[in-house]
Amino acid sequence: MNESSPSLQNHRQPLVSIGLPTYNRPAGLQKVLDCIHAQTYSNLEIIISDNCSDNAEVAAIIRAAGEKDKRIRAITQATNIGLEGNFNFVYARATGDYFIWMSDDDVFDDNYIAECVKYLEGHKDHVLCSGQSIYYTNGEYTFTEDMMPVIGESPFGRASKFFDRMQQNGKFYGVFRNKLLAAEPLGHHIGCDWSFMAKLAILGKLNFTTTTNYHRAIGGNSVNRKRLVSRYGYKGFKKVFLETYSAYIISLNLFKDPAIKGKFGFAKRVWLQWIVFVKIHWLHLTNSIRTRVRRRKS
Repeated sequence: MNESSPSLQNHRQPLVSIGLPTYNRPAGLQKVLDCIHAQTYSNLEIIISDNCSDNAEVAAIIRAAGEKDKRIRAITQATNIGLEGNFNFVYARATGDYFIWMSDDDVFDDNYIAECVKYLEGHKDHVLCSGQSIYYTNGEYTFTEDMMPVIGESPFGRASKFFDRMQQNGKFYGVFRNKLLAAEPLGHHIGCDWSFMAKLAILGKLNFTTTTNYHRAIGGNSVNRKRLVSRYGYKGFKKVFLETYSAYIISLNLFKDPAIKGKFGFAKRVWLQWIVFVKIHWLHLTNSIRTRVRRRKS
């Protein structure tokens, strides 16, 4: 029997849960499902949560996919539970040894899950592995993210290191060890993916492999400042000083999870929150300056 056959994989490979939150993107959803079906790693459970889409094509695609692939568990929300709520929903229902979120407008290479799991199985002190993140604008290649390993021995140092060069946070769509955090690991706040990754960094090392890639579309709610303000409904101080407020909120939410809070004493928690606040604020400032310079040159 061939080593890559599904029956051998199911016996020898740990279960990986894929969380696929979706909303009103039938074309993207179909592309992602095709991508999952093409994975060389077969021992998967696929949890789809339709966030009360009003596009009938979404339900039709999910129904057809479920009929073909019995690994799929699909849920349709009665009301829209929000972006973070939908991501948390699929995470809470995962039973695998490993977990990965998939966005309904991105895809990854056929060997993505296999390569990430292989890395994690060989590095027990790591909690997450991703591939390299490649970005596209309207289907055209834009850039490849300069991925940064976060592999120091100190939990405090790793959390601080993560905020040295966050960029697009492509590692968020990596494979990570399941059930390390609470049932709702993403807070309902701006930059929740950054604080989530910092929590993982406290629990273990984060790395990437160059043997596989994640292909991401540039866009969505975080594409620019205006959309962020609109999405979160910020007014007054929060709107004018968005960068300062987001740095404050991200640092504030680092220790909301019980699994993280007990890792450090009070003084060390406050010190890490201050370091994170300063680093995020500095990144926002330098990015703003670069954007203004580019606009003046164009």
